Amino acid sequence: MKQNIFITGAGGCVGHYIFEALAGDPELQFSLLVRNPQKLRFDPESFPNVKIVEDDLKNIKDHSAILKEADYVIHAAADWGGNEGNYDFTLSLLKCLDPERLKKVVYFSTASILDPEGKALPEAEKFGTHYIRSKYRIYQKLKELPIHSKVVTLFPTWILGGDKTHPYSHATQGILDMRNWLWMIRFFSVDASFHFIHARDIAQIVQYLLKNQTDKQDYILGNSPVTASQFLKEACSFFGQKVYLQLPIPLPFVKALAFITGRKLHPWDLYCFERRNFVYQTVNPKSFGLRSDLDNIGAILKDALA
Repeated sequence: MKQNIFITGAGGCVGHYIFEALAGDPELQFSLLVRNPQKLRFDPESFPNVKIVEDDLKNIKDHSAILKEADYVIHAAADWGGNEGNYDFTLSLLKCLDPERLKKVVYFSTASILDPEGKALPEAEKFGTHYIRSKYRIYQKLKELPIHSKVVTLFPTWILGGDKTHPYSHATQGILDMRNWLWMIRFFSVDASFHFIHARDIAQIVQYLLKNQTDKQDYILGNSPVTASQFLKEACSFFGQKVYLQLPIPLPFVKALAFITGRKLHPWDLYCFERRNFVYQTVNPKSFGLRSDLDNIGAILKDALA
């Protein structure tokens, strides 16, 4: 008997890789919530087990009948501009699910709302943008829902990925956009550390978690941490730019530059600049016995431009 799976965010970078990883499973019947099917890089009509639900997440209650029949849900859609999409509409989606029928929900949050120990970070609610605050709030709310025991929450770090057949992630697009400025950017750096992970590796992990029982419900996704300086050097090396020295950028300089250019720094920007090191206990495909050849910036950029 086929299992029903409902996926949001299928039109995005991560969503494309997730669908690609799962599409060949003959046991799954897909319902993909997509705002604009024209942006899909695959032809849904070529998959007999795929139904496109053309709509916005704000209308999720209109699809409660489909959600009540869902065995699995992957909620990867994100609203970058406001609270509603990440809190109100996500809560509506989760409340439509049948606790008796449902097997598992894979919900995408963000590592930015966590402290180094992996606990919810109060500053995320205090200083965060609409996106950060709403992700923090819904993560706290999950514990009150009857389906909580069936929810696996993923906290991606910096997401890279995309190529000719997959949309670029925001981070990858940013790197490609700035390559013509690397001749200048290479002389500067920020004293910061962070993790990154490729969207294809995220899809591998999602596929594994759907099929296997695990002893945890929360996973922070990322490869080993890198410094901003190291990351920039690797990007410059890929594009043929040599790095001879890097000058640290202090916070007063950033504030002065924002003032000169007329830009107002958000409290979350200031908090992140002062915190600087976003380092966690992360997992990646190797943590689950899976393989990955996209765990360094050179390989990722080569894949993106292939």
